[in-house]
Parts: sequence; structure tokens; C-alpha cells
Amino acid sequence: MTPTKPHVRSKRDDDLVLEFGNRWAVFGGGSAEDIFVTFGWTEAQYFERLKVLAGRRFPPLDDTLRHRLLAVCAERLQRTAHPPSSASNGHVDDSASRPTVRPSPT
Repeated sequence: MTPTKPHVRSKRDDDLVLEFGNRWAVFGGGSAEDIFVTFGWTEAQYFERLKVLAGRRFPPLDDTLRHRLLAVCAERLQRTAHPPSSASNGHVDDSASRPTVRPSPT
């Protein structure tokens, strides 16, 4: 079995990350599915890379876009680190407060 080489990032890869980020920034970033299909990365991997790229001064980004991308990264990384509980989504697990129904012996 041949060991696989680690993925080497290229300027083209970085340009694609920034382009995708720019396209989706107004919507709060792309969906986890779109990120995975496009890059083969998890949300966290993508937004960590975008944060690094947007934080650099050399990419041709205006300050407004740079700040928007960094804000989207911060929000999405916070969300992936601390996903909302089901109760905050309107779902309440009240199974512990309901009595358990047991079949009667026959």
C-alpha cells in the first residue's frame, strides 16, 4: 500500500476558498453540504482556512469584505464548536417527565 501524500495547498486553492467565501458571505457562508461537495472539507476546516486567508493583508480584499468574511468565520466556527441544543430549536425532550407505560400482566 502506497502512503498518500499530504494535500499541498496552492494559490489556486486559496483563491477558490476566497471566491467561495465572497460569494456566500451575504448569506452567512455556504452550507456544510456545499462546503463538503466543493472542497471535501468539514465546515470547521473551511472556515479556519478562510479565516487565515481573510486575515492576511496581501489578498486583494477590500476592508469591508475582509471584515465581513472574518465575522462570518467567527460566527460559523462558534456554531460548529457549540451547536445549539434541541431545546433552543423549539424541541423539548419531556420524556423524563412522562410516566412510563408498561403492559399489564396477562
